[in-house]
Amino acid sequence: MSHYAMFRLPYATMAYRVEQKTGEPLRLLTASDLDGVRGFVVAPFVASPSTPIVVIEGEAEAVSLHARPDGVHGVEHADRNAYAHDFAVFHGAVSQGRFGKIVLSRSAEVAMPGRPSPEGLFAEACRRYPRMMITLVSSDVCGTWLMATPETLLRREGSLWRTMALAGTMRHVDGEQTEPWSEKNISEQKLVADYVAQTLTRFAGRVEVGEPYTVRAGNLLHLRSDFSFSMADNGDYGIGDIVEALHPTPAVCGLPKDEARTFILANESDDRRYYSGYAGPWGIKDVYALYVSLRCMEIREDCCLMHAGGGLLPDSIEEKEWEETVAKMEAMRALVVRR
Repeated sequence: MSHYAMFRLPYATMAYRVEQKTGEPLRLLTASDLDGVRGFVVAPFVASPSTPIVVIEGEAEAVSLHARPDGVHGVEHADRNAYAHDFAVFHGAVSQGRFGKIVLSRSAEVAMPGRPSPEGLFAEACRRYPRMMITLVSSDVCGTWLMATPETLLRREGSLWRTMALAGTMRHVDGEQTEPWSEKNISEQKLVADYVAQTLTRFAGRVEVGEPYTVRAGNLLHLRSDFSFSMADNGDYGIGDIVEALHPTPAVCGLPKDEARTFILANESDDRRYYSGYAGPWGIKDVYALYVSLRCMEIREDCCLMHAGGGLLPDSIEEKEWEETVAKMEAMRALVVRR
């Protein structure tokens, strides 16, 4: 397998391909090692020797986008019972006060009569989701992943760095919000925003925080707060250390972070791998931008494996949480499931 990535930044009209034409991609075990690195980065939920942070090194070349024509689509299968079991375990831990919030994810397999064209699916995702970051990564190190994500982990704009707290989910009707945000969604978003603010104050010289507002991402609406900061002049750290500190945020993990991450790895039926990690160009065309790997699926030889998750609080209800994951999978489902 060759090692390449394709990406289209949010609201952009141009897509790019980065291919490693010689040697192997870099394999890192900590984001702190990103300082001085240049390439396309794809990172897992938790870095390990079997799922390292992968950096594909190469020049970015503009590519034309040709949407995949309609053909034979796959059939979805999801294990509802496994999710019910996991929900009981995770919700029980939150209700007992072990976590302020914890994120439970699941996967759904779409059986395919033949491997779909990853490049075709990428082009179709670009057409459908102009507001999102669209990424296709393919390497024998990590496999082949397609992502359409609305969430920035970290990006540079001039002398400033920007990130966001994105949480809370509801469907929209023709782009319009039809009901107020629930207390559960407001509380969940505030937990993420507080975590991001507290993390940045450890590193940044100045942090500016915006008020929460509603944003559209595909078929869904989310609550979002924006952050901008500059690096402290006397800091004994690099930008990679900030990436390491931010990831995984409570939007994909939970609080307290380390305990929640350990609990997820020990109890979640879904093997997340590169779902809920991050990906993006790092020093390519002077762009430094990493996005949380949401709305994603792994493309295999005879199937596609979609992933989605949601944050659990004490007042979470299983059926509503399941429906939220169904809604979040729609971005990838629309590309591969027959209507």
